[in-house]
Amino acid sequence: MWKPNLKLFKVHRLGLSYASQQLKDIDLSSGLCYFIAELSQHEWLNMSDLSRAVGVDNAYATRSVEKLSALGYVNKVQDEQDRRAFRVSLTVSGWQLADRINATLKQWVEIITAGVSLEEIATVNRVYDRFYQNALRQME
Repeated sequence: MWKPNLKLFKVHRLGLSYASQQLKDIDLSSGLCYFIAELSQHEWLNMSDLSRAVGVDNAYATRSVEKLSALGYVNKVQDEQDRRAFRVSLTVSGWQLADRINATLKQWVEIITAGVSLEEIATVNRVYDRFYQNALRQME
């Protein structure tokens, strides 16, 4: 009988623990760090795209953005094309925080890929791209 390899989930969980340890002084949950990291990949995102990218519902995304806005990490403005929607971007403080979060993620990747060849990493990246596309299709 086939059994799932839980190491994928364990690596993910260990990565969250590592990030929490490295970023404990910023006092943000790992869930909010996902929003900062995602926003650092875009100049602006509308709320729907942000919630989809992070993998949460719109209500959770709205609460998270409100908290990040109150902390001074994000700007939230009304979308000029759709007055019912909002667009979100990082503030200067948000970009500084994003640099730190992304550096921590990069460190984690360097830790878990130690001793792994570039060819193997390329293969893993292709497989993870498929995992991600499968997950997105499932969630839509």
